[in-house]
Amino acid sequence: MNVAFDPWIPVVTMEGKRELASLAGVFTDSGEYTDLAVRPHERVSLMRLFLCVAHAALDGPKDYDEWCEVPKRLPDAAQKYLTEWKDSFELFYTTKPWLQVAELDFLPSDKNTGPDDTSGWSTLNKMSFTKASGHNPSLFDHVSNDNDFLEYDSIEIALNLLTFQNFFVAGGQAPSRVWGKFEMKKPPNPKGGPCAGKSILFTFLRGKNIVESVHLNLNSYEDLKLIYGGGKDWLGVPLWEMPIKSPTDKDAIKNATQTHIGRLVPLTRLLKINHDRKRVLLGAGLLYPKFQDESNPFHPDQFATMVVNRSGGRELVSARQNAGIWRQLHSLIVRSRDASSTTRGPLCLLNTSPECSFDVVVSSMLTNPKQAAEIVDLVESVFHIPSQLLMPEGTNSYEQEVKKAVSFSSRLSSAVSEYRKEIDDKWLKKINDFEKKTARKSEVEKARGKKYLESTSPLYATASIHYWTTVEKNLPLLMAHIEAIDTDEAMPARDIWRKMLYRAALDAYTIACGQETSRQMRAFAKGWQVLTATKNENETDVNDQKEDDV
Repeated sequence: MNVAFDPWIPVVTMEGKRELASLAGVFTDSGEYTDLAVRPHERVSLMRLFLCVAHAALDGPKDYDEWCEVPKRLPDAAQKYLTEWKDSFELFYTTKPWLQVAELDFLPSDKNTGPDDTSGWSTLNKMSFTKASGHNPSLFDHVSNDNDFLEYDSIEIALNLLTFQNFFVAGGQAPSRVWGKFEMKKPPNPKGGPCAGKSILFTFLRGKNIVESVHLNLNSYEDLKLIYGGGKDWLGVPLWEMPIKSPTDKDAIKNATQTHIGRLVPLTRLLKINHDRKRVLLGAGLLYPKFQDESNPFHPDQFATMVVNRSGGRELVSARQNAGIWRQLHSLIVRSRDASSTTRGPLCLLNTSPECSFDVVVSSMLTNPKQAAEIVDLVESVFHIPSQLLMPEGTNSYEQEVKKAVSFSSRLSSAVSEYRKEIDDKWLKKINDFEKKTARKSEVEKARGKKYLESTSPLYATASIHYWTTVEKNLPLLMAHIEAIDTDEAMPARDIWRKMLYRAALDAYTIACGQETSRQMRAFAKGWQVLTATKNENETDVNDQKEDDV
């Protein structure tokens, strides 16, 4: 299979049908393919592949003028480039298979006894993040067994291989292997790929079709310098133009791991897929320094959003479990050309006009913060961004309304806790014990601790799910308020949004807290008073200092 010219990329056509396209076909489809039909981590990996090919084929764009010419030049340039490098895109090439190491083998002492011996080989499940394997739960896979060597088709292998190299999560001990003439005995534990770590949110502009999306997300070299500065050797070339020939090939390894284009299609793990399409030989990993690692050893990803955290340091915006992406949207769309800015959104936003609306796709692989190798979920959202949201007034208004939604959630939590105290003596004792232990702590620390304790209540889980589901169904009300900014309709639209939040909290409380007995009715009334207590609009609630992630 040739990854450049054989169909393997799931796409959606103008008629809404799902088809498979080749890499070359994506660039030459003349707008036939409207979008990718893939999972979130696959979208990120494929977009990085498209941009890598586009940069290499165009040898640019170097500045804004060249960027404007991309739609005219890219189809022919990509076709010519992929034809020139066709051999480097063969999935099972004898000497240079795509994103693999042909000379990877067992140590002489570990040689398998025959072609059918599976000893030392791993199943291809290891390369799929949606199959039950290792730390991966059976969330997306109720059939596969980690010990079964199931046969995969070439289409699955190509897509899984690309996403594996981008999102491989650190963990496990790499086995000793031979790379040509070099023995790699007891290599260090492999680290994560360039997209892995801390559930980073990746934001892409979405055009009318895939070709337009590639153009919108393709930054000029002038814009990329906002990330990399004025240093040398930051651009690099694709991995296949400068293949790594051995573990001592320092220049090629540096190009693959520490340059912009080299990292777009990475080789995080040394591996070789068996021609039987059932097994993979895993070797050591290459070190891809990442901004999300401790001490931020590399530049932030161009599609990630950088913000200042509570401690004054810089961090990338991450997906949060059980918290919708929309609650961080005001941070994700910060458009800045200031190279010294500590807060900025994805670099692709520089390709948009501040006066025009646009669509974004936000994707993430959510991992367990305490166990990086454990994949919790794959999340993705699509948003239409009105031009008003890009203005400071719009951004501030959106952020304030998100906080207002969180505030109602916090009051709902306190109301449910008050209800439970009246009907559950054990819960009352738990609350009293907590208050004694935190008597000397600050009000903010008390509030955070109490908030976490309240969130562990099963009753609150029921109320919270109903509340946030209702709020997310009504997000168009929030966008209507943002779009009405600087008009007479702004305040009425905001009031409609806030009344919806209030009603959603009341409904959630009523659903979670029963009124079947007299004791429950008294408890319900006490909790209702907490929930409906009038609050000054300008009053700061310490419970709202930390967003509700439950």
